[in-house]
Amino acid sequence: MKFKTKLFFITLLPVILISAAMIFVIDFQSGRLSRSQGETVENLYLDLKHTELKNYVMLARNALTPIYASNLKTKRQAQRQVTEIVRKMTFGEDSYFFIYDEDGTNIVNPRLTYLVGSNWIGLEDEDGRQVVRDLIDRAKKGGEFYSFVWKKPSSGEYVEKLGYSVYLDKWNWMLGTGIYLDEVSRQVAAVQSELQNNVGETRLVLFVLMLGAVMLTAATIAAARLSEQRFADARLKELSARQVNFQEEERKRVSRELHDSISQLLVSARYGLENALNVSRKEDDISEPIEKSMNALDNAISEVRRISMALRPSVLDDMGLSAAVKSLGNDFSRQSGIAVEVEAEQTKDLLSDEAKTALYRVIQEALTNVARHSHAGNVKIRLCRRGSKIKLHLEDDGVGMPRGAAKRKRGDGLGIRNMQERIDTFGGSIRFSKGRAGGLAIAVTLPIVGKKK
Repeated sequence: MKFKTKLFFITLLPVILISAAMIFVIDFQSGRLSRSQGETVENLYLDLKHTELKNYVMLARNALTPIYASNLKTKRQAQRQVTEIVRKMTFGEDSYFFIYDEDGTNIVNPRLTYLVGSNWIGLEDEDGRQVVRDLIDRAKKGGEFYSFVWKKPSSGEYVEKLGYSVYLDKWNWMLGTGIYLDEVSRQVAAVQSELQNNVGETRLVLFVLMLGAVMLTAATIAAARLSEQRFADARLKELSARQVNFQEEERKRVSRELHDSISQLLVSARYGLENALNVSRKEDDISEPIEKSMNALDNAISEVRRISMALRPSVLDDMGLSAAVKSLGNDFSRQSGIAVEVEAEQTKDLLSDEAKTALYRVIQEALTNVARHSHAGNVKIRLCRRGSKIKLHLEDDGVGMPRGAAKRKRGDGLGIRNMQERIDTFGGSIRFSKGRAGGLAIAVTLPIVGKKK
């Protein structure tokens, strides 16, 4: 078998296997999704019914409050008037309000009138629940939902019912209502049936798309030439070489920083301490050389921190991008003498950690270029959110960007290519232009990941 044919089958086989696995997973997940959404819809309906039921009871209680709280009528007159009002307060074909006294005697029941006047405190439903007693107990506790089996007036069947009751302490009455849940079950069944139909259609569409993807992939691979593979290999080698060179340059830079700065400072501190030791043998006053040694050690510590911040600023991880940019601006202004004005809004979780690091590195690279090439006296940095994007604008009042700098390769001076590749990785854009003050203006735009309101 020729190499090209082997390459064809080796490339096509994973596509077929992955497509088959995706179809299986989609089919399996569709079933789970259907069941999960059915449960979600059912819970949603029940939550809505809970809210609806509670609102009905509260409305009824509020309607009775003027009479219930009035002192202008006798207790018997007020109770009679409340009874008449509740008897007329019905909603729907099977929904009504009922009233029981503390002992379980039914006072109002506009649908099942044969219950009125009798004591039902010991009445049990088919599951053994003492319905009236439980409703009264829950009403005394401040009102709770309660499920029980009860006769449906329109059909005469005993079905599941959801009740809610409140207690009228002044008269020792329990006021409540309920809704039958068989209608909820029918609605949920209808929704689940519709979901199943939609899932079936989606499964068919996905299968057709998968089949088309496999056929298109096979056609594309068959049309590919070996020269294209060689070209891809060459580009991969070039990319690997550039990555290695970048790593080596970074290691070299860190090594040079440690050798040129830290080493000299520590040697200076060592000589100072040695001098202090020699002086202490001849005279008592050794404070001056020791103080110089301490200053040298302080400088060494500062250099270590500076190099550490350059490699990975801890404030970026601990306090976020906004604080890191402000800290970077302050440090740069203190070290270079160039005034830096920073306006940075909080980005929080609008960007990934990698995207925040990329923005920070772009600012860091831009400030380095300002210090080395711009001869600027002022720099303005603005970081803000605009709609679904994060905007970064950096501008100095220096000499501007040298001609042809944007076309230079990475590592050749200004690092323009480095900035572009960092931003391109996250689907953003970067633009270099002449600033209003005559210097260089850099505008960066990054899309927000997981947009938050």
